[in-house]
Amino acid sequence: MMAISVLSLLGYFALLPSTAQASRTLVVPISVATYTDTQVGFPTFVMKWDEGAQPDPLALRWGRSQVPVRGTGMTSIQHAFQFAVTRLDASIRPTGTLSLYATFTGPLSEEGSTAEAALAIGFIALLKGDQLRRDITITGTLEGDGRIGQVDQVAEKTTAAARAGYHVLLVPRGQFYAPRVNRVSLTPESNVLVREVETIEEAYEIMTGKKL
Repeated sequence: MMAISVLSLLGYFALLPSTAQASRTLVVPISVATYTDTQVGFPTFVMKWDEGAQPDPLALRWGRSQVPVRGTGMTSIQHAFQFAVTRLDASIRPTGTLSLYATFTGPLSEEGSTAEAALAIGFIALLKGDQLRRDITITGTLEGDGRIGQVDQVAEKTTAAARAGYHVLLVPRGQFYAPRVNRVSLTPESNVLVREVETIEEAYEIMTGKKL
């Protein structure tokens, strides 16, 4: 079983069938510390917003999943969602339902907060209509003022990002584990650029090319 320091979840999140309707969809990669030869890319969260008129205000729900979510996992997701909604421009007042799915299996570790920065950026991008660059992933917790907090296993996550084909890994400020060395090379063709970021605003601009 693959161990991932993301959320306290058990079981499997199934994606909606292809006939499901959603006005906006965004895929958010979740940085992990381990990577196996059978994996293709990182585990991801899939966000789907129906842009409906109700409920008002916007509601977050799990897709068609019966997976139990406990403790830090649910707390971290709700934290990221609430942060995202409050950071939107006043002209953006989302309504309807935002459904969250996951493409990975459990059990996962209980360190749910390591996905908070990625989830917050994903929620904001979805609601603003921005796209995420597919070659970038991020690891970090989310502080109340929008700063990105520290995480464990940065070196391992850098290696995993390189093996998964990502070109850039964003890490919290002060956690660049190898000073003066900003690339981890596994083969001449496979490397990853490690960049430190301090705030969600800084990371959002790098990941979307748009200012928050």
